[in-house]
Amino acid sequence: MLNPIDAMNAALHLEGTVLDGGWTVGPRNVADPNATGGFFSVTYPVQKPDGQQGFLKVLDLGKAMSGGNFVDTLQFLTAEYAAERDLCVMCGERRLSRVVVAMDHGEFSLPGYALGAVSYIIFELATHDIRVALGQGTQIDAVLRLEYVHNLAVGLRQLHQNFVAHQDLKPSNFLLFPDDGSRRVGKIADLGRAFRRGTTSPHDGHVVPGDRSYAPPEQLYRHVYPDENTRRYAADLYQLGSLMTFLFTGTTMNALIAAELPVALHWSSYGDPYSTALPYLEDAFSRVLHGLEAEFPTAVANDMVRIVAYLCSPDAIKRGHPAARRSRSSSPFALQRVVTDIDLLVRRLSIAPAPMSGSGSGSVSA
Repeated sequence: MLNPIDAMNAALHLEGTVLDGGWTVGPRNVADPNATGGFFSVTYPVQKPDGQQGFLKVLDLGKAMSGGNFVDTLQFLTAEYAAERDLCVMCGERRLSRVVVAMDHGEFSLPGYALGAVSYIIFELATHDIRVALGQGTQIDAVLRLEYVHNLAVGLRQLHQNFVAHQDLKPSNFLLFPDDGSRRVGKIADLGRAFRRGTTSPHDGHVVPGDRSYAPPEQLYRHVYPDENTRRYAADLYQLGSLMTFLFTGTTMNALIAAELPVALHWSSYGDPYSTALPYLEDAFSRVLHGLEAEFPTAVANDMVRIVAYLCSPDAIKRGHPAARRSRSSSPFALQRVVTDIDLLVRRLSIAPAPMSGSGSGSVSA
């Protein structure tokens, strides 16, 4: 039986509704209990008469009523929705091939509901996210995993070239699509926590704008780099390297570092400045890198460790491709050389595949 708020909330009763553009709304998706984020939205499958399918994300105004301050929460949610909508439309207009973009969007009022206002975005429909793919075990070989890392890096480069930092890269935000005829297709999704230069977002003032489980160390220790590029784009590089690690080990970089860090220095309890914890983090990180070599494909293990090392340095000002850091004509966090590095590893491994030195499959633990 629905509670009173749900009963009067149009966002929860859209099945069968025909939206502008001819999209018919299917049954509401059941929330994934293992997912993080998306607390203020509900989703549905949608389909056009010609068979084209999409993924409908609807702003759930009912969630605003469960908080302590309805007006403030409502303003926050609508601002967050507008920022994500505008950013997704921009990505579509600029044809970002490795970013999930908006196919349509709109607003309307559904009669008969006290909370009748409906704001929605329709996205291209993915097959599943990377967690499901990794759960398939042996079907996802080392070459394919590297292909997906390449897709991740390309998508992040496309965002950064448009002055957008994602800020919430994690396994559930990397979606897989059918092959495009030349390469496997994975795309970065969920721009709800993104930073976009020249615009404002409700998350811009947050020290940890995304999911804490995947945040870079400086954010977990509540340290704010004064330089905006370091604060935004270097954080994305850390999360890219963490996802690269996750694809081959089933474990994030944060979990690996935490396992090597003395309990008293863990971000959950350490109260001193980040600079005093940094030497210990770097020491723990060096041990993590040593252990990763056994988890990566033998033929490219050294190079993969090198890439993770420059993406995930605990000191954000040290992140980035070494050549980009030496260059005076581009950002130290530019991703073009990173994309090239990973692309070369994919080609090397696909031409002369080698057995894994470790299992390379890991247990999926996000």
